[in-house]
Amino acid sequence: MTLKHQPAYIIKMRAKPGQGDRLFELATVGMEKSGASDRFVIAREDEDPDVLWNVEVFRSEEAKDAYENSPLADELRDEIIGLLAEPPMRIPVHPYSALPAAPS
Repeated sequence: MTLKHQPAYIIKMRAKPGQGDRLFELATVGMEKSGASDRFVIAREDEDPDVLWNVEVFRSEEAKDAYENSPLADELRDEIIGLLAEPPMRIPVHPYSALPAAPS
């Protein structure tokens, strides 16, 4: 399977004032625990530290569906929604191109 066939999301979430650190913690833990993602980047806006951007590329459509219907996703979703100042933006996409990770 090539990257171009993997489902992905671009997500933007804005935490309530003072809740940004918890939002970032939950988002990161969720990505690490789920095992559904091939790769992800969670970024914090320089001008507004309560805004989270996430680009998540799933291993497969099946992995994405399994995670989205899992108890972990339900648990995280409920807590994350409670931290948000506004509804999240989630855009389904498929990667067009990406460079491989640089060696460490």
